[in-house]
Order: sequence, then structure tokens, then C-alpha cells
Amino acid sequence: MAIYNLYIFNKDGTCIFYREWKREKQSGLPRSEEYKLMFGMLISLRSFAERLSTKDGEIPDGSLCYATTYSEQDIVPRSPTGLKMVLNTDPNANGVPDLVRGIYQAYVECITKNCLIDVSKEIQSDLFSSRVDQVVSAHSSYVH
Repeated sequence: MAIYNLYIFNKDGTCIFYREWKREKQSGLPRSEEYKLMFGMLISLRSFAERLSTKDGEIPDGSLCYATTYSEQDIVPRSPTGLKMVLNTDPNANGVPDLVRGIYQAYVECITKNCLIDVSKEIQSDLFSSRVDQVVSAHSSYVH
């Protein structure tokens, strides 16, 4: 089991944070193009899930999780900020929703509560980066 990478997008679809740990395959695209493709896929998947929902187009608790043969992605619940997080993991990773909540908590503590950080731009906080690394490396699915 492994945790591959993390994308955090702001409400405008800009990737404001990216981190990878054990990413075994690269896309071969410039990062900016990869970010655009990932965000477009999120929008498409959310739309598809809402259309299939049994509750008038609502996704229970506002979050979406899906699995493929390669990865699992978790998106934090919709918030007024429009923040979207994507965590790619091995499909057999356990406790991924709790891991995403831990990363989100680090975001709230280090970014949201810091009025000096502009979330419309790339996050340059060493404190946040180290907190994310701590949360991920403490998880049972983390592989060095």
C-alpha cells in the first residue's frame, strides 16, 4: 500500500499545493497541464456522481470518493471556500477518508487561520508542508 500524491485546488481551479511521496509513474506533461486535467476530471466526476445520486443531485455529506485500479481519490466536503483536495493512494490503502480529514485539519490550522497567506496563490508555507508530511508519514498506508 502507498500514498502517491496530493493536489489542493482553490475555488478557481488553481492548484495551490502539490506534494508527492511515492508516485511511481509520471504523466509526461508539464505540471500546469497535469493540474488542469486533474481539475477538469474532478468537475466531470462530481457532475456524473450528482446525476446518479438518489437524493435529487446531492452527494451525501458533500464529499466524493472513488476507486480505480490505480488510485483512490478523496475530495473534502464542499466548503464556502471551494477548496478541493485530491489524494491519490493505492486502492488497498485503509483509512483514507481519515487521512484526508487530517490533511484538511492541517490546512485549517496552518493556512485558514493565517491572515498573511493568500489562498488564491500557491501555498509557500513550510509549516503547512511539514504538517502534511507528518500527517501522511504517520498513516498506516505510508511507504517510505
